[in-house]
Amino acid sequence: MNQSDFDWDYVRRFTLIPTICATVAAVSLVLAIWVHDKQIQRNDELSANYAAVHEDYDALIDQRRVVDRYHRRYQSFRNLGFIGRESRLDWVETLRTTTARVGIPRVSYNIQPQLRVVAPVTSLMSGEEIQIRVSRLQLEMGLIHELDLLRFFDDLQDQAPGLIKVDECELAYFGEASRASSEPNLTTNCTVQIYSVITSDVEYGVTG
Repeated sequence: MNQSDFDWDYVRRFTLIPTICATVAAVSLVLAIWVHDKQIQRNDELSANYAAVHEDYDALIDQRRVVDRYHRRYQSFRNLGFIGRESRLDWVETLRTTTARVGIPRVSYNIQPQLRVVAPVTSLMSGEEIQIRVSRLQLEMGLIHELDLLRFFDDLQDQAPGLIKVDECELAYFGEASRASSEPNLTTNCTVQIYSVITSDVEYGVTG
């Protein structure tokens, strides 16, 4: 058999199918590797998104807890009268009931107009939504005993529709040896500051 007698049909018959199979297998392997890499990349993206969503969810839960905690404090301060518009009628009634409960023989008072206070600490988040206001209360009382003054302010702070701060008190004795037990033995002049906070919902009449 010479070179011209080479049987190409025989070669094609027994090599074509294996060659095709090998080619298909190689293409399938390359495609499988590509799909696998894409799936790994997609899984990494989903894992990163899940971690970010979970982190955002945890942050949201923490913020909700902070809001709930401070909302309860806000409501308690509002119920105490510290947050809200100052009510002169409530203050007059509180002074009368406190005087009667402690047993102060004589008391006179003067509540001056309310002024705005510059807060010692400011917040960039608050802006004009929170305003601190103060009224000056002048008290003149006749006392039977010095301890009546302390009892009066303890009771007043418990019942007061707001926060009070006693600036100063001046005591003066009558200096008489014999006085009736129901009459004052000394007088006092006190300066008291009444603090209240006005928030945006109070300022614009929003209730809830």
